[in-house]
Amino acid sequence: MEEKTTFKGISAYPGTVYGKVFRWKQTKRKREDRTDLSPDEIRDEVELLKKGLLKTEDDLADLVQKSKANRELSEILESQIVFLNDPLFRARVFERIAQNNESAGLALETAVSSLYDEFQSIPDEFFRERADHILDIGKRIEANLYPDKLADHTKIPEDVILIAKEITPSEMIQLGKCRLRGIATDFGGKTGHTAIIARNYGIPTIVGLKNITSHVEDDDYILLDATKGILNRSPGIDEIKLAGIRSEIHKVQPLREISDGPREIKTKDGKKFSLRANIDSEEEVDLAFEQGADGIGLVRTEILFIRYVEFKPTEEEQFAVYKRILLKMVGRPVTFRVWDIGADKMENGYEEANPFLGNRGIRYLLRHPHFFKEQLRALLRASEFGTMRIMLPMITTRSEILQTKALFTECLEELKTTGLIITKKIPLGIMVETPACALNLPFLGNHVDFYSVGTNDLLQYLLAVERNNHLVGDLYNPWQVVFLLLLKNIADVANSQKKPISICGEIGSDPMFTAVLIGLGFRDLSSALPLMREVGEKVQEISSWKAKLLAEQVIALAGEEKFDEIESLVLETKG
Repeated sequence: MEEKTTFKGISAYPGTVYGKVFRWKQTKRKREDRTDLSPDEIRDEVELLKKGLLKTEDDLADLVQKSKANRELSEILESQIVFLNDPLFRARVFERIAQNNESAGLALETAVSSLYDEFQSIPDEFFRERADHILDIGKRIEANLYPDKLADHTKIPEDVILIAKEITPSEMIQLGKCRLRGIATDFGGKTGHTAIIARNYGIPTIVGLKNITSHVEDDDYILLDATKGILNRSPGIDEIKLAGIRSEIHKVQPLREISDGPREIKTKDGKKFSLRANIDSEEEVDLAFEQGADGIGLVRTEILFIRYVEFKPTEEEQFAVYKRILLKMVGRPVTFRVWDIGADKMENGYEEANPFLGNRGIRYLLRHPHFFKEQLRALLRASEFGTMRIMLPMITTRSEILQTKALFTECLEELKTTGLIITKKIPLGIMVETPACALNLPFLGNHVDFYSVGTNDLLQYLLAVERNNHLVGDLYNPWQVVFLLLLKNIADVANSQKKPISICGEIGSDPMFTAVLIGLGFRDLSSALPLMREVGEKVQEISSWKAKLLAEQVIALAGEEKFDEIESLVLETKG
């Protein structure tokens, strides 16, 4: 059997780069571990630990001040200070010195390792990903316990792709100042600190590759497609050339000058086009506004589960966040997708044999109307502060829309009893992400105001291929002819109904698909922030008639499964 060459992970920051590997070797410290301390030595080790803790807190406070301009980085460091002062954490280390006669370094390492394992065993992925806080704090304290015993550490060369098992927040901040082409790690998730900081520094990054460190060596040349989350350790010449065309992304480029309003984007022959942003956090709203996005095409409200410690945010907490987002966008439309819980998005509280086909999205919400109505009331209250649209996920039937509308009416009546009368018309739309919904549009049009195509799920359900399963990843191909024909049918139906239709799935952020989507009849895309400028440029580079011709040619090639020829055609088509 041939050795594995393609590895699938989680895209933390998009970009496609080809370059040389540098394996990150974490700093190792030399120390003497003891378990036979005398009473006097125990007192000395306790004092040593106290000084190390105090110095670590001072170091973190200094870093917080230096990072004030970057809210996400400063919040990470502030949370480390909170953990550093946690009585449970401190008690574990001091007890090991006093009760086990251990030296400070050994006691610290054992306590940190134990707490790390406990965090890793928590079912909630959010807390598992924050286990790296514990490792990072342990390394910081140890550095201050033994400042003169730091082992030599190889300097990181420039223009390399860094490969590591995992990277702590402190190390990631340090690496962010280096000139790296990309980063790939064995561990980590989309909401982890490696991902957060990679986005801040604009470094194409893939996390969660599981065992990439054991498959590459220093000076190997690899292809890192951080847009699709794929690392190829033996890329072909065509893939390398394509990587050069799909240039790496180092920072988010504005569509316009900040002082201007939203930039009007048109195709080469003057057809108007809307380009909105997909938002994963409240902090990204400012960037979307500054870049001149026409609005927010998708607010993933599940982000509130990460912001708040409780199982779910209260109605008041939700209202405050929704209000701030609307105010920040200053009248530009913001589309809030209601809780999309279940499958690979968020836990729904119990285990299912096949969560992708189970109790998720609108199904879960309608089975928990009290929970759903809290969000609807919060959204309705916030709607007074901007231009809001509400979108329902995982729709398959007409009755799901009608049941939701009934809950809307109940919420309006409940708010009226408190003296709040909502007079503003709030458009209600649906995610088209199941084949049932896509084929049902002729019967759903009278009940909704707009459609948005969730291409990620639509593709996996249409092809019966789980999009996170690397064993069948080659089949998860958006150039499949049935998928292209279904997209065309969706656009045709929506346009015949005169309903706004957009795409908020992954291909809406992929500049390679932009011209084809225009040709299929779409005039509204919602893109990931780092790719908005490139998508906008693709819109302006092509005429609508040329895009339509391109789409027809692509469909013909897709029918014969000539996928390499499709990509060559798309890259060569101009004007």
